[in-house]
Amino acid sequence: MSLFNFKTNTNGNGTVSDTDMEKSLPFTPSENTSTKAAVEIPEKVFIEPPPKSKAPKAVEQPTTRSVNDLHNLYQHLEQNLEKKGYEDALINPDSSYMEENIRFIHNELQLLIAKVKTYYSGYLREIDFHIETRKRSGMLETVDELLSHRLTVVEELQSVITIDQETAEGKGISQNLVLGYRKGFKNGFAAITYNTILGRK
Repeated sequence: MSLFNFKTNTNGNGTVSDTDMEKSLPFTPSENTSTKAAVEIPEKVFIEPPPKSKAPKAVEQPTTRSVNDLHNLYQHLEQNLEKKGYEDALINPDSSYMEENIRFIHNELQLLIAKVKTYYSGYLREIDFHIETRKRSGMLETVDELLSHRLTVVEELQSVITIDQETAEGKGISQNLVLGYRKGFKNGFAAITYNTILGRK
């Protein structure tokens, strides 16, 4: 059976009727449909797809050092407490409240210094034990390395002792914590005054 059914018209010529043509097509042609349908080309032929991005790695949170050494103490001293002082002033704008918080900052620092000194005392005893045992075993090169390392640890301990003395005397780098907090607290005082009094002008 042929694809199209031919019928004889009045003139006797074999032609395809319009009705049969429409039935045989997979779609119904409209008036605007051209004889040659436009071929749709996929976009990926002309446009290169962007490379697949790898799943973003989770941001690693800074880990707190488990060892209370000089590095840990320096990290504590590098804090800027100006913002904390400013926020505390907005909560309770009282000079006695500021002095109370400064005492807390001082005591917190003293506690950390005591922990660091305790750590170094125990670490030095451990190093001395290894020096003695390796010396008895004739491991002279290891002993030399341990002695060099011990000098470094002693220097770090001396730095901690210096910071401790300066803190007790109210001077040195430890005062940066107090100075920053005081500055922030006073700025908070000034902000309250401006908003409640001067800001009304």
